[in-house]
Amino acid sequence: MEHRLQGPRPHALCGWLYEHPDDADTEVAYDTFAAHADDFDAVHPKWWRVGSPTTIVNHVRGTSTPYRGFHDRRVLDHTTPGGAHTRLIPLVAATAPGDAAFVHRMINDPDLRAAHVAALTDVAVDNGYDGLDLDYEHLAAAMESTPPHVSMAHERAAMSAFIAAVADALHAHGKELSLAIPVNTSGSSGFDLEAISAAADEIHVMGYDFHYEGGDHPGPTAPLGWLQGFIDHVASMDGGQRASRFILGLPNYGNYGAPGGEVLGCEPLSHCYDLFDGGYATTTDELERHGQGDVDPGRSPNVALRGGEHLYFEDLASLEEKVAAAKAGGFGGISYWGIGGEPTVPGPRTFFQMVRSHFPRP
Repeated sequence: MEHRLQGPRPHALCGWLYEHPDDADTEVAYDTFAAHADDFDAVHPKWWRVGSPTTIVNHVRGTSTPYRGFHDRRVLDHTTPGGAHTRLIPLVAATAPGDAAFVHRMINDPDLRAAHVAALTDVAVDNGYDGLDLDYEHLAAAMESTPPHVSMAHERAAMSAFIAAVADALHAHGKELSLAIPVNTSGSSGFDLEAISAAADEIHVMGYDFHYEGGDHPGPTAPLGWLQGFIDHVASMDGGQRASRFILGLPNYGNYGAPGGEVLGCEPLSHCYDLFDGGYATTTDELERHGQGDVDPGRSPNVALRGGEHLYFEDLASLEEKVAAAKAGGFGGISYWGIGGEPTVPGPRTFFQMVRSHFPRP
């Protein structure tokens, strides 16, 4: 059964806004959105998170102070509340371990699930948003630590039922539902791609963190072959009819580290470029050296730093490879984490011009 809104709602270019550890980076992000708001079909500011199995809150745990940027005029004035075309679809996050446990409990309890759906609907309706974007992660870990202890197949079915219920509730008020999901087509994923793509209006595929800050070694954040495998899987679903509902998420960040040392992150990409001067390599054997030679890294900008670390990042050309793959696979558009500090080399096109050359404004 289909639960989606009727009629096309362009989602060819969107992005996430979030609170950076550095206030200056948060300001850059919001200023960048305001300057380029016309380039976006939708924007997803991280303004909400799961506060309990039945509540949605606008602040981090341990404080009542709203997220930096919450209801910022630079967003409200340049989206539908301010009369602009860009749709305002804020992110509701459950990414911390405790928040993921709330989600696990909720989707497996009909009463909690109904209350959670009602809370989400109230947030969207009371604030005049165009919809909500849900980023509910780390279910596998939550299942191990939090009752009820169920199989992953049971968890996937519970998540699918929850997403269908949220979609129905939001659609009844003319609101959209989008999701953020990992690159995972296996049975270890908490998301049934067939089921959720029948309910949600858009599915943002978080196409990053193949290597990541805090990992055991640095490397390409989003290898092309890894993403291509997911794109091909989506293209095989329902004769390719589901592909346009998927939005490929790009990384606006990199990672670096020394052999045997801590893996650090540089975010946004403008900070990665601050770490070196001059040229850089665009190929790597990093995957092959770690037993992952079957994954094509694609264009992989990287450079040795003076302190002995090796930096892996993205440039416009490496991002364009991924954008072109998404377009060829029938995906509906591009998102990225997150807005602000986008790469500017190789020029002369901007990041926004590059994406729009593949996904023109509808």
